[in-house]
Parts: sequence; structure tokens; C-alpha cells
Amino acid sequence: MAIDKETKKKVIGDWQNAFPQLSLYAQNKLYNVVGPIIIGLELIKSPFTDAYSPYFVIYPLWKENIKANLDYPILLKDFKNKKGFQYDIPYEKYEVFFNDVLDSIRKQSPLPFEGNISLKKIIAVLDEYSKTPPLSAAPNSYLQAVLQEAKLKIALSISSEEAQSVLEQINKRSWDVNHFKACGVVVNEWLQSLKETISNRDKFLKQIEVNKQDKKIAKLQSSKLIA
Repeated sequence: MAIDKETKKKVIGDWQNAFPQLSLYAQNKLYNVVGPIIIGLELIKSPFTDAYSPYFVIYPLWKENIKANLDYPILLKDFKNKKGFQYDIPYEKYEVFFNDVLDSIRKQSPLPFEGNISLKKIIAVLDEYSKTPPLSAAPNSYLQAVLQEAKLKIALSISSEEAQSVLEQINKRSWDVNHFKACGVVVNEWLQSLKETISNRDKFLKQIEVNKQDKKIAKLQSSKLIA
């Protein structure tokens, strides 16, 4: 049975009232811009039932356009109920679970949705995420590298020095050359591209500003990323 538009509208309306510091981006997406990234909540519909699960998300704002930025999250994290299972909330009876879910989100959200956020806090969240499955299964895989690259670019929005410090950590890793190759990437070329991104910081920052001017992004509430 398909969920009617009114029910979906009521659901997202209640979520927005619960998190007024997030802005409505789409019918199931509430976002806030924090410096060079977007953070927020997505209500992802179950493919099998008329239910949804809330997820915490982080997206970049440095790619060539908004579609590319929102194509794939840097981080996607579900929330657990008291029994340790992911929430599966029926649209028709969501009020029954709502307060319990909100309580879990406030306790489990990796980042706060209001106020400025420090670079240190975001890096700690990404480091923690890198230790969770499936990422933890292959600590030197290209998937881990993508996360480290995101960390470097978030740091670069603060300063070249911060990004350089992340790059030094990246250079110390014994990356899995074969996994990179399977993903169509050459490790040394990737490392070189990171160095070039740091050298071209102005161009990098300009792209973030261009993306922030997109009319749908410009409407979102925002916080600062601080050193």
C-alpha cells in the first residue's frame, strides 16, 4: 500500500517541529549547513514495508555541483532503539514511536544540530565512523581513503596547516594498492591529487561558496565550522 502525500507531509512536519534548527530540503530530508558540509536527518523508506528509518547524514559541499555533492553521503548512520535494533517506524502509526525515537536521536546523534561545531569534533566523529562495519573490515581500503579525503577537505576549509596535518596521517598508512586498483584508482595519483587540492585552497573554497549560493542550499539554516 502506497503512503499518501498527506501522511508523509504530516510526518516530516512533526520532525521539523522537533528539530527547528534543521531546514526542510525535501519531503524526507532535513539539513543544516556547517561550513563546508551539510549535516542532518533523512527519513529513508523501507523497500519492503510502509515504514521508514531515520538516519544521520553528512554530505560535502566542495564537489562540482549540488547533484554531485548529494549523490553519496560522507557518513550515513542509523539510530538504535532500546533493544539495539534499527528503528522501523510505520507511517500510519508513527506517533506511537515518535517520542522514543526523538529521545534516541538526541542521545545518539554524532553531532549537534545547533550551534557552531569544531573541526576536532567532526574529525573525531569520522574517525569513530571509520571503525564501524563495513569500513572496519578493511582499514586500508579505498572506501577508508574516501573518508580520509573528506576529513582532509573539511580541515582545508579551516586552514592549509590543518589539512597538511591530515595528509601526514594519510601518508603514513599502508594503503591496499589492489583495492584502489579494483576501484580504478592509483594510490600515488590519489595522494598527489590531495597535495594539489591543498595547494589550490582558494579554488577549493570558491567551489564551496558557489555551491552555497545554489537556491535550495542558500535557504538552509547554517552554523559555523570552527578551528
